Amino acid sequence: MNTHYTCLRSILTGLVLSILTAQDPFVIDSSLSNALPQSIANSIEIADVDSDGYNDIIMSGYDSTRFGLFIDVIKGNGDNGLSSGFSTNFITYPDTVSEFSGGLGNIDLADVNMDGNIDIYLNGSARSELLLNSSSGSGYFSESNWLQNMFVIHSNGKLGDVNMDGKPDLFLMGVKQPADNILNELFLNTGTYLDEDPTTIFPALFTGSSAWGDYDNDGDPDLIIGGQTANPNSSVTRLYQNDPIGRLTEVTTADAISGLKSGAFHFSDLDSDGDLDLIMSGWDKIQGNLVTYLLENEPLGTFSLFPQQIDFAVAHGTIDAIDFNLDGLQDFVIAGADDVSNYSGRINSLSGRVYLNNGDGTFEELKQLYGARSAKFVDVNDDGIPDLVTSGTREIGNPDKSFSSVFINNNTGTNDNPDPPSALTAFAVSTRAIFSWGAGSDDIDASGSLSYNIRIGTTSGGNQLISSSVPYNESNVGKRLIREFNEIPHGTYYWAVQTVDGAGNTSEWSQQDTLFIARLVASTQSLPGVYYSSAGWADYTEDGIPDMALTGITFSGASITNLFENSSGLLSQDLDQDIQAVFGGHLSWVDYTNDGHLDLAMTGFQISNFFGGFKTSFYKWENGLYVVDMDSEINQDANFDGIGDYWVNGGVNGHHWGDYDNDGDLDYVQGGFDNTYIRHLDVFYNDNGILRLDTNQTNLIPINPAIVQWNDLNRDGRLDLVSIGADAEQSLRMRVYLNNSNYILTPSMTWESEIFGVTAGAIAFGDYNSDGYDDFALTGMNGNGDLITYVVQNGINTFIVTHILQGVYYGKPSWGDYDSDGDLDLLIAGQSSTEGALGSVPATMVYYQDENGFSLDQTLSIDSVGISFSQWGDYDVDGDLDLFLSGFKANQDVVAQVYDNLESLENPNKVPNPPYLLDDTNITNGTVNLTWTAPVDPENANGGSTPELGLRYQLQVGYEDENNDHAVSTGHYGINEIGLINRPQKNLRNLEEGNYSWRVRAVDHGYSTSNWSNTEYFYIDVTAPSIDTIRANYVSSDQIILVVKFKEDFYLDINKEPTVLVTHPYYPDLGEEGTADDSLIVDKQSFNGDEWTGVLILPDDYSGKAIQIHVYGAQDDRKNKMSPASIFKTPESIISQFGGTAISENGQVSILLPQNAVSGDISISITGQNVPPDSSSYIYEVNRGITYLISDLYDVKPFEQSLLKPGILRIGFPDSTCLVTEPLNQYFNLKCNNELACAELGGEWIAMSEDDSGMTPFIGMVDTSITGLLPVLKMGGSQISVGGNPYMQVQIDTFGTYGAFVTMDTTLMSDSIDVETIVCQPRIFSPGGSGSVFEFTETNILYSLERSEEVTARIFNLSGRLKRIITPEFSSEPGHQVMNWDGKDDYGKIVPSGLYIVTLEKEDTILRTTVGVLNR
Repeated sequence: MNTHYTCLRSILTGLVLSILTAQDPFVIDSSLSNALPQSIANSIEIADVDSDGYNDIIMSGYDSTRFGLFIDVIKGNGDNGLSSGFSTNFITYPDTVSEFSGGLGNIDLADVNMDGNIDIYLNGSARSELLLNSSSGSGYFSESNWLQNMFVIHSNGKLGDVNMDGKPDLFLMGVKQPADNILNELFLNTGTYLDEDPTTIFPALFTGSSAWGDYDNDGDPDLIIGGQTANPNSSVTRLYQNDPIGRLTEVTTADAISGLKSGAFHFSDLDSDGDLDLIMSGWDKIQGNLVTYLLENEPLGTFSLFPQQIDFAVAHGTIDAIDFNLDGLQDFVIAGADDVSNYSGRINSLSGRVYLNNGDGTFEELKQLYGARSAKFVDVNDDGIPDLVTSGTREIGNPDKSFSSVFINNNTGTNDNPDPPSALTAFAVSTRAIFSWGAGSDDIDASGSLSYNIRIGTTSGGNQLISSSVPYNESNVGKRLIREFNEIPHGTYYWAVQTVDGAGNTSEWSQQDTLFIARLVASTQSLPGVYYSSAGWADYTEDGIPDMALTGITFSGASITNLFENSSGLLSQDLDQDIQAVFGGHLSWVDYTNDGHLDLAMTGFQISNFFGGFKTSFYKWENGLYVVDMDSEINQDANFDGIGDYWVNGGVNGHHWGDYDNDGDLDYVQGGFDNTYIRHLDVFYNDNGILRLDTNQTNLIPINPAIVQWNDLNRDGRLDLVSIGADAEQSLRMRVYLNNSNYILTPSMTWESEIFGVTAGAIAFGDYNSDGYDDFALTGMNGNGDLITYVVQNGINTFIVTHILQGVYYGKPSWGDYDSDGDLDLLIAGQSSTEGALGSVPATMVYYQDENGFSLDQTLSIDSVGISFSQWGDYDVDGDLDLFLSGFKANQDVVAQVYDNLESLENPNKVPNPPYLLDDTNITNGTVNLTWTAPVDPENANGGSTPELGLRYQLQVGYEDENNDHAVSTGHYGINEIGLINRPQKNLRNLEEGNYSWRVRAVDHGYSTSNWSNTEYFYIDVTAPSIDTIRANYVSSDQIILVVKFKEDFYLDINKEPTVLVTHPYYPDLGEEGTADDSLIVDKQSFNGDEWTGVLILPDDYSGKAIQIHVYGAQDDRKNKMSPASIFKTPESIISQFGGTAISENGQVSILLPQNAVSGDISISITGQNVPPDSSSYIYEVNRGITYLISDLYDVKPFEQSLLKPGILRIGFPDSTCLVTEPLNQYFNLKCNNELACAELGGEWIAMSEDDSGMTPFIGMVDTSITGLLPVLKMGGSQISVGGNPYMQVQIDTFGTYGAFVTMDTTLMSDSIDVETIVCQPRIFSPGGSGSVFEFTETNILYSLERSEEVTARIFNLSGRLKRIITPEFSSEPGHQVMNWDGKDDYGKIVPSGLYIVTLEKEDTILRTTVGVLNR
């Protein structure tokens, strides 16, 4: 517009207005009024709903004659006329307050679905409906499913773009029916649905109103709400300030804003200072009346009352403001219930007032609108000057008195449309897009009073980002000359701006401009620029957001290793860490200590503490800090020069981690020069968090430079090793070591190749063709001096180059699905030429993968860097891969830049579903094969997803016995390929016995991880079950209940029952003569997997009560079979008058008590002390030789029990054993059971039974009262054989601790028992009997000798007939001796009952005694 003409028009308009001041310009137009429906409208809104360029009137309210809520659209025709348009009604019921005055509720307008057409939101009278305009913009509306079905009363809802994404959101208050729940919620527009936002908490208000307005001029809409609580005598108002990310925070300092119930709010710049002031009217509890407050926003963001207020107020009303008299000032109208009672719960009358803005902070009443419930300004006749529409009733309850009126503004001035803005500028910064423009102009309003609408779409003239459809006298930008968006999708945007003047007139749209936003945009992260760098994304702070570690050389030449914490998307240095700086190497995040916390490994060059050289460093996590690991053998320093023998550097791929030995934890490989320039290729296995050199890997060829990588090339479940570098003969090539079944890395000639031999190179593995086998990208300088970038396919037995891209070196390739289409894309960065200074010709290229292979993404604008490092990672957790890039730029600037990816705004990468059908049933000893079913990776919005074979997996295995969920395989990984499994199974070996938990999750090409699967549990059991206890309950003379309790840490196989047999301890021949089976069967009663119970019936011919129990055949669920066990049992009590036998459970010791040997019944226990074999050390006594313990020591209890008659003690001992001689010890190793094993121990095999052994066996009793080296009472004894096993037996007269010994003592003497005495114990016995008369089935012939000599016993009947001759197998030794007679004659037949004479013949003496035999 011509400036001179504009000034002239302004002067003339001002003169006219001065004449017309305080005159009412509004005149009712009956014709136009009759075109309106006469129902009472609680709200009136204005917009061009049919896209014809003319304003339409939309009226809504409750009308009982129309059976509920109605919506009427009255179309503006552009010929000063109105016509009926869309009309609908909803059958419902009214509220109790305003049934006859239009109802409680409202409508609001916005382009909700962003199609360029105005939509309608309706609420009240038990309805909540979003009606969408037809796609053609014809002004016809239909109900949508964008909003949850709700029945609300006493409600109010307003649309506003709270999160500044261009899409209108909704605030709704009211009472939900039928539950009578108070609702105050924000519903965010997702583009397809209005979704409830639970993050903002509002007070529980209803019967009120709300309004959006940018009162603090920061570009986003703020919110004011007011109403009552459940207390009807309450009035509450809350003001919420909107921060830049759409978060509403209550303003607690707005003291001038009073609480209103049944109120109305309207933001408007009443003082023309460029910020929004506030008009509010309603019922105030404090005042106890209706009030209207005019609040000035001065200073910005602070409200205070205008000096002069108005004395008219309404409840349940409406407020609108516009410059209707064309003086550049905002005037306003208020309409509603001007007379109420019952705390505004009853409406008595309606009225409205029009106020003129005097420009000095005062407002003059210009017109009364009797009966008006609602009022709205609108340019009905299209003359550029606002008119007025009202609706109401002059008598509440009388439908004949309702009205809808149009008042034409007869102001004689003119108002031209404003001019559109110019100088449109748009640009993107990080994830923000900024649109700005120069001010528009107007013939009346100053530029500071103008408002603007902006239209932004992805097509020319489109509305996809922010719609051009805005209600009359409103603006989607406000008075600012800028509109910012955060995180809008990448692509090309078409945009234009129009000007809105104070009278609601709009300009034409400005000339359309465009903005292109790349998929990757530079973020605002501030990181130190580095080169010769390495970095890694990982969540080391464990807050669910990736952090970063960064190494390298800065622009100043200093080297750094810094950690950066990610706090809500902002990376800031972690100043609590103290990590020595390295550069030119490699960095890895890895939980090698299996504590669930990420540790840090680095190789590189270090200049620190007067040391300059290669350094390998491990840092362990300890309570949030990283401390140097000095335990691992990586720090071995054989020559103590302070420099680790395994400190190396091989370059950017100089080390790697992987579980090559399949024990669950991560092992380590490294290559390169050490500090003496010796080449290395070292494998360290993980030993419970300590890395130890694997000396079994003898096939590895040391290299430098070194590219090393673990990878399961052939998908056999074992990690193979890929290495690239030059050996000592400078042979530069790729070497592959396949991992065999013994976990030895062996060279594979079919994989080896000189083609892939590079220097200054780097490698990145990834399954780019999603066939389950990992491929790789390789950069560097080959042997011919050429720069290469190869994409190489895994051909299962070889590698095949499939794509040759721009060659670079001194860089790092990186795979990642940055466009979320389900396949891997590739970033290449580095030096692209060998000419010029290093770093002078940098290049960075992103290749996206499509059906044609790999294509360069030329839409990106990212730094070209050399001597560089790159890594993808979703650091802002928004569902797409962001990019870290560092290195030298061509201008020699040094950068470290994070690029935000905008793909997720429209096409976020959906996480895979978790794996399922976990199976851990395949367990053998300490090995388990874990399997699962591959999940589906859901399709992203644009259709892409990672194929099943392209998925990788992370495994977590815990050890329940240590309460460590990460004990075997950690569940905490960095964002890289470390720990990934390329098939849905994992074999774990060398597991300790115990209980384990495990779970697994899937990883797709976008490094998105699924939720963890359900946790499953398994156990490792390598120990066979054994006998815990056996109880023998003697319930009668011939019936015994046996209870066998098994010891099993896990589960017995209840389908495999044990076998339980019983034999006689000394006479196993129980069956008929000649039968093969001489055992007694125990009848099973029950077996519950822990206890076996059975009943034994002793046959009539069973001798005594002692039994030997044999158990075998039990196994656990892991098929570990028990070793056969044999335990001896006797009755718990020995009855004095009968005597009896007690046997140790292992059968090695027994005691026989004759009748009446004790004064009362007695319970005897015989328990071994389990003396270690090597503690039976020799004891040398002067003049007596050496004494050795050749059995366990046995406690016969009760201790110190004296016997009235001597008992017989029998102890088993080996007939031959191994004498081991050590420098400070000599002992018999009783566990060594053959001469060959003895020779292996370097021992001497000695036969105890041979006379030339020089050893004399005896039974000794431990007696601490004996002083000297050997506190043992030597009791002598007789050697006997029972079942082919040697025993010593001796008379005893007291209980205590006994053992079998051998001695070289030739002075072994007998004790005080008379040597001329012979005694039979017991005096009466029952050979071959059942024990029903006497338990004893044999008698013991007791005698003593002073020296070793031959003896013979003869048994005669009373007739003098010789029945049996007994000669000991061995010469009797000095001391107490025993021979046994089983009651049989020389022909093996049991002698008849009767009295028998026993004689004992020595060299010069015959001793005599008698014994009785009593048969059944």
